[in-house]
Formats: sequence, C-alpha cells, structure tokens
Amino acid sequence: MITNRTKRSSSPVKQFTLVKEGIAGKIYIDPKGEDYDGLHRVAKSFAADVHLVTGTEPSILTQKEHLAGTAVIAGSIGSNDVIDTLIAEGILDVSSIQGKRECYRIQRVEHPVPGVDQGLVIAGSDKRGTIYGIYAISERIGVSPWVYWGDVVPDKKPLLAFSAEQLNITSKEPSVKYRGIFLNDDWPSLGSWVTQAFGGFNEEFYDKVFELILRLKGNYLWPAMWSAEFSLNGKSSPIANARHAEAYGIIMGTSHHEPLFRAGSEWQKVYKQYGTSNQWDFARNKQAITDFWEDGIKRNKSFHNLITLGMRGEADSALEGSDRENIELLKDIILTQKDLLRKYNLDHAPQILAVYKEVEKYWYGNAEVKGLKDWEVLKDVTILLADDNFGNLRKIPAVHEQHRSAGWGMYYHFDYHGGPHSYEWVNTIPLEKVWEQMSMAFDYGIREVWVVNVGDLKPMELPISYFLDLAYDFEAWGSYAINRTGEYTRRWVEQQFGHFLEAGSIEGIGQLLSDYTRMNGRRKPEIINTSTFSLVNGHEAQRVLQLALGIENAADTYKALIPESQKDAYYQLVYYPAVASANVVKMHIYAGLSKLYAERGSVLANTYAELTTEAIERDKELEHYYNTRLSGGKWQGMMSSPHVGYVHWDAEGWKYPAVHIIPGQDSQMIVDVEGTEQGYVTGTATLPVFSNLHQEIYEITISNGGAAGFIYRADCNADWIRLDSTQEWVDTGKTIQISVDWEKAKGKESGEITLSGAGGTVRIEVSLDSFDIRDVPPATFIEAHNIVAIEAEHALSRVSKAGVEWRIIENYGRSLSSVKMFPDGASFAGPEHAPYLEYRILVRQDGEYTLTAYLAPTNNLSPVRGLKYAVGFDGETPVIADALPPDYEGGNHDNEPWCRAVMDNIHTPVTCHTLTQGVHTLRFYGLAAGLVVQKLVLSASTLPYTCLGPEESYSTGRA
Repeated sequence: MITNRTKRSSSPVKQFTLVKEGIAGKIYIDPKGEDYDGLHRVAKSFAADVHLVTGTEPSILTQKEHLAGTAVIAGSIGSNDVIDTLIAEGILDVSSIQGKRECYRIQRVEHPVPGVDQGLVIAGSDKRGTIYGIYAISERIGVSPWVYWGDVVPDKKPLLAFSAEQLNITSKEPSVKYRGIFLNDDWPSLGSWVTQAFGGFNEEFYDKVFELILRLKGNYLWPAMWSAEFSLNGKSSPIANARHAEAYGIIMGTSHHEPLFRAGSEWQKVYKQYGTSNQWDFARNKQAITDFWEDGIKRNKSFHNLITLGMRGEADSALEGSDRENIELLKDIILTQKDLLRKYNLDHAPQILAVYKEVEKYWYGNAEVKGLKDWEVLKDVTILLADDNFGNLRKIPAVHEQHRSAGWGMYYHFDYHGGPHSYEWVNTIPLEKVWEQMSMAFDYGIREVWVVNVGDLKPMELPISYFLDLAYDFEAWGSYAINRTGEYTRRWVEQQFGHFLEAGSIEGIGQLLSDYTRMNGRRKPEIINTSTFSLVNGHEAQRVLQLALGIENAADTYKALIPESQKDAYYQLVYYPAVASANVVKMHIYAGLSKLYAERGSVLANTYAELTTEAIERDKELEHYYNTRLSGGKWQGMMSSPHVGYVHWDAEGWKYPAVHIIPGQDSQMIVDVEGTEQGYVTGTATLPVFSNLHQEIYEITISNGGAAGFIYRADCNADWIRLDSTQEWVDTGKTIQISVDWEKAKGKESGEITLSGAGGTVRIEVSLDSFDIRDVPPATFIEAHNIVAIEAEHALSRVSKAGVEWRIIENYGRSLSSVKMFPDGASFAGPEHAPYLEYRILVRQDGEYTLTAYLAPTNNLSPVRGLKYAVGFDGETPVIADALPPDYEGGNHDNEPWCRAVMDNIHTPVTCHTLTQGVHTLRFYGLAAGLVVQKLVLSASTLPYTCLGPEESYSTGRA
C-alpha cells in the first residue's frame, strides 16, 4: 500500500501520458541486464494491469532503437543501459537509493533516448527495488495487489496521464530485511483448489504467489509443504518452481523443521536412495540423512535462499531424548549442516535457526545444561523466534542480545494446526493484536526476518497486507503509529472498492472487517459451543447475538451498494468471512437456547431448533457458493476447511451443534427469569435487583410446554413496576421486558409480579436498590450487584514513571480497549518506581473483595520473569501478583494454564483485598514488559459465569 512515507522531489509540473486514445507507451527492459528475466515477467504483469484499466496493452521492447513517443524504462542500477546513461549524464539522480536494499526512484525524463519525447524511468537499487517501483505504478493506476487473488476489478479509464509530481518518487528502504508468508495447513482448501486450477503446486501456481508477494512489497516465502515438494513439483521441469522464484527475486526458505532446502515430505519418498532405514532420526541414521541434505544443497545451491538449519522429529514433532541429549544432538546436526554448506561455498550464505516449540528449551538451556544461545557456531545464524501459535510472542531477546550480527526473526501465525485446537478458516487475529505484538518484536530488535503462517492464503487478504506493510514501513505503521489500524483498514478498503463507494461506505466496510475479526478474536469459531456465552447471566448471549446479527445486516447493506462487476471481490474479501463468522456464532447461540428450552420441556426449543437448522444450512450455502460459483467457479474447493464444533484439537469428528425437538403435549406455562438457571411452572422466582444507577431492563420469557396455545396475564402489586406487555397469546413463547418507573419508586422497595396462564401461576419477586450519589466524587465507579467493573482506559489518571507511560490501544481486547506501557521493553522490580493506573471506586459494604484483572494472554517474555503487576488501595502497601502460575509454559499444548488463556484469549488473575464501606483509590502498577490491561473487576462474591466478564459499572462521570 502506498503511504505518505514516499518522498517526492520538486520538478516542473508536466504530464506523462501512458495511455491515450487507445495508444499506450512502450515498456523497455534491457535484455542484457542481470535482472532481465524477472523484470520481463513483471513487465508483462504490469502491461496486463494497464490493459485491465484501459483496454490497451503496452508492448514490451528490448531494443531501445524501436522506442518512440512515450516509454516506460525500468531496470536496476547497473543493469539497464538507458538508466545507467541517464545517471552518468546527471539527468537521473539515484544517490538517495544507491547501495540500499530494495529501493526505487521514479522520475519523468524528457528525451531519455533518441525518438522518445518523454520517459517514465523506474530505477531500482536492485531487482526487487525495480519491481516494487513497477508495481507502485500499478497501484497508482488503480490496480489492487489483490487483482488476481481477490478478483478486484479496477476502475476503467481510457486515459492514463500523470503529473511529474505524481511520478517523482523516491522510496524508503524496507524496515525488516526478509518479509514473507508461509503457505501451510494447505489441505483440504488450498490443495484442492491448486489441484483443480493448476494440476499441482507447480510454477504456474507459484508465479501467482510470487507476484502477490512482490505487489505487497514482500520478498520471502516458505512454500506449501503438507504434501508438496517445492523443488520437485515443477511442471516444465522438477526444479521449475525454484527457478521461477529466482527470476522473480523471491528469497526462498523452508519451514522451521525442513533443513537444507529439503521439503518435509521428501524424505519418506526417497530415503531408499540413501540406505535401508526410513528413520528421520539423526542419532540413528546420520549418514543417510546427511547424504539426503547434501543432495538438497547440490540441487538448490545456485538460488537465493535463507537456509534453514537444525532439525525436529518426523512430521514436525519433537525430538526424542532428554534436554541434554537433544542439545548435544542439535550441535552435531548443525555442525554437520555447516560442514556441508562450507563444502559447497555456502558458508557465508544467510542461514536461520528456528527456536520453535521445544527448541526454545534447547536454546536457553537450564540449570543442568547450557543451551545453544551462547554457542559461538551460531553467531552468523539468524535466530528465528516464534509466537505461541496463537499470535502471542513467546521469548524475546534481552537488551544485551538484541544487536547480534546475524539478527533475529519472528515466526507469527494467522493459522495453526495443532493443540489445544486448530484454527484454519477465516481471520481470527485482529490487526490491533498484530500491531501490538509485532511492534513489540521490532522494538526488541527483531528486524531481520518476519514470516507469518497464512494457511491457505485466502481469506487472509487484509491481515497479510497489514503484516507485510508493517514490516516494509514500520515507521509509518509501527510503535509510533498507535491507533492507526482503523485508518489502515479504511485505506485498504478504499484500495479495493474506493473508486465506486462513498467515504461513509468505505468507513462502514472497514468497521465491518474490524467487527467480525474482533468477534472471532474473542473466541475462535472452531471452539465456540452452545454454552460459550451465558444464556442466563448478564444478557450475554443475547448481546453477542445482536452483534452477530448487526454484522450480517451491515454486510448485506454494503453488498447492495456494490456494482455487479465488484460483487465477487466483495464476497471473498468482506462478505463471506464476516457473514460466515457471524452465522457460526448465531448457530451455537440458537442451539444453546434450543437445548435450554428442551430441558424445561418447552416447545420454544423447536423454534430455536429451526433457527439452528437454518444457520447450519446457511453455512453450507455460503461455503458452496464460494467453492462452486464465486468468480465463475474460479475458487473451487478453496473454502473447504471444517470450522464448526471441534471435539478434538483438530477437525476430526467435528460436527454441527445438535438441535432439540419437543413434542407438544397439553399446554403449560413455563416461565424463565433472567439470571436464573431454572424454569418455573409454579412457585416463586426472583429477578436480579434493579439499581437506580444502571436502570436495568430485565426479561421474563413465557413459553409453552404443549401444542395448544394459551393467554397469559401479568399483574403487579406496585405501580413502579413497568411491564411492556401484560396480556398476550402464547403459541411457543413471548418475552416481557421489566423496568422501573424511577419517578414513582421510593428508595429501596420490593414488589411482585404474578403470571398466570394455562392453569398455572408463577410469582416473581422484584426489588430495588437506590443509592444517593450527590456526595460521591466525580469519576467514581460504584458497586452494584456486588461488583465494580471498570474498563481499563477509564482511569482517573495514568501516571508515568521513568519515561514510561500508559497508552490506550483502541478497539483492542474483548471489550472496549486495552492499556499498555510504552515504550516496549520497560519493566520494574517493584511498584515504588513503576507507572500506574489510578481509579476511584465506591464499595457498599465492609468485607473481603477479589480483584480480577483481565489481561491480554501475554506469555512470559523472559525465562526469568513472569507477567507481574501490583495492586494497592489508598496508599497502602501494594500486593504484587503474577498473572502466570509457576508452571506456566506458553506454547505447550500440554500446559493447561496456557491452553485456557489462548482459548479464552485472556488471563484473569486475582488478588484479595479487605475494604471498608466508602470511597477508595485503587492503583494498578505495571511491573512486567508486555502487560496489557483490558478490564478490572472488583467483586464481593463469586462472579456468575459469563465468557466476557461483567459489563462496566456506573460511574459518576469525569472529574
């Protein structure tokens, strides 16, 4: 995405006309240049972009003598005769990019060669710089990077003319050196589509991937590997994929467990060439595996690669043996690999070691055995750290380690196949989380390699764009650009659809993308079930259901505004991921309500069973349309991943939620009261207390236990009780809203509602809690229902210490927002010197209170520190707590505390405090780097179950 980080130099304003009246300027590529093969491929792609916009396709010439009129001249410094002549003559100044990585200079030049009136010169500091410059022009004429992968159709223009100022551009050097994606977990979706569209993972497929990466200013790829072998799957020749990558300038890697150019699935197919054993075990089969690696080097040594070192077990499993044995084994493996590289003069080629899963233990070592991190052999190897597979960084470099010469990398995830559960469908990682975590990575010196697991690639279009733009231009989008993810999303929507939508619609679609991803980020679709959101407490399921319905309605509203030519792009980039995600939430809430009413013997279960069935059919319809009809059937099989009702860590045994049907018997009135687990056919129920502070509206549902309908009647014994209905016919069910007329209420009162129908009577007790706030200070949160709940950003004050401040990250977390200490990396031994958040609260009783801190699921970023904070009231000695239990191990799917944290996307540690009735000052001190605070809940009793926690308490307003 073009940002305001590009620099423009001054020159007289004159137009450059690329296409006019069906005539296009020619494109010149120097055939003698080292970059010719790749630039010629990209030039053809650019010419196709111009044709898509104008209907006219420029010719590509390799003899400058044939140029005339207007021309685009593209090449790298030192590899294009025309550009080198212009530099030598002082016409083209490239001093700002020369010697840098992947930069370009775009400039209009008059009479660049004889016969050409005006030329558009795209000069790159290297091949990729030139390619980025070419695709920058594609973006300026309105072609999205997602033109192929998202079927984004640009606006049609018969004339392409630009002022010199528009095309006088000097790009920046990328912030991160290697920026790429990992195609992984590629069956059933990506693999099915590739097989039918291209016949396999061959060069025809990878050319599309390479072009996308370059359009997004990436440069690095880990190829698909579940059942594919990148360097064997070529169509024109087995090695064609690698040759095409080299031509395009894509730096290839292999995933964290595929050393020395060999794909993970190659070994079992060819092991007989090296011996009789198929064991992928270096300790037992060293010579055969060494020979296997050597052949990989022979095959790929002439291509640009970031060479993976190390080894894991078969099929990306852990090594066997003790920590000591595995550390020594890894040393033997790496020494063998380095000897092989030296043998083929690759000892100075860039190399990378992934510290992933259990390898992290071998990197750091322990009290009994020294790890790999201080091993001199690895000083020239980039160390690739990893998140915990759920978008939360694990360990990060200590201050004294951040500037190692070979640098650090980060392996991040938008998709994961593994425990505690897989997620391989639509995006579930909000951009705000990507910003917070990857900005922290950059600030900790992780700047050499950023690679993200994108699964099937689709439908991760937006997060892939953001990840690569963040890596390319961290200055524009990183740490000092807090709260710009919304702006980024709007720009991205505008890039795809802006030429026919008004600003309000662009804003709305951006919000829709944010809303659905945030919904998925709270709880991933694969593990939502019928009891995830409370059906009885805090109106939670109903609130979440309304959110899902709102997402559906918004998606349909904007769909109606999309012209027919753009509907395919809208469906795959926006509509499907948003609506299908919302539908999964609806499906499970409806199924939960069906089960709830079935347990009560109510035929209302059948209504919700029907709604559940409709949602199940809708899920199938949405997927079927994507896989068979979208873009004329282009994406067959691409959206085939199971995404509902996981019962194991993977999709095995997945199922849609069950529905419950109740056969109608004699009519019977069944009463459900909000906040109460049971249903009533007789007796007395109790509504939660009404508070003058919150002025709640509670609900009572009257449903039928039989086939015949009945009339209910509701009577009150107090005039301050408001019912929105007092008598109505019930076939299946009716909901009554109960509220209070506070002008008639006289302080703390009680009353009763009597419900009668179908021969039954149920009484419901109603009580009021009225609190006088006239003497309460401003910005005070007041206890009600034994709870004080506070959104973290609503602090009375955010106090900075030692140059460290609390800053609000908008739209981040499970409720309103989050608050985090900046700059990243700051930590404190104790609260006396730590920055803090201060809140004013009022509790209504003397006694023991529990403070639950709702924190983002950050891991212990250092082997010697947890995730500590401190809580103090009224200036007393703060209580120091650690959000992570002593046995916490991020990324270990056998570790229950970590599994719970990533499934719920929250830490909820507690501290205990003795408080007296009245106003108190609460201070929350940040001690650990990476601590992200979302909400604080003070409670005098056990909190009723809700997934997301209680809603915010009443506050007297700002000071």
